[in-house]
Amino acid sequence: MNTFEYEVLKLEEVSECFHVSGNYDYILKVYVKDIDAYRNFVVTKLTAIKHIGSTHSTFAIEQVKNTTAIQL
Repeated sequence: MNTFEYEVLKLEEVSECFHVSGNYDYILKVYVKDIDAYRNFVVTKLTAIKHIGSTHSTFAIEQVKNTTAIQL
C-alpha cells in the first residue's frame, strides 16, 4: 500500500475510499458531526498526510436514491 492509502485506513471519519481515474486520484466518503468538525478533520488529519497536493470537497444536499439492489 502506498502511504496515502495506509494513512486513510487509520482515519475513523472515513467510511469509504476509492482510487479513481479522472481529475482526482481518490474519492473519500467522510462522516463528521458538522462543518466545524469537517474543517478540523481536513486541517489536522487529511492534509497532514504526506504527498497530498490538494483537496476538493463536495457536499450532498439531498439523497434522491440510495440502493445496492440491482437486477440481474
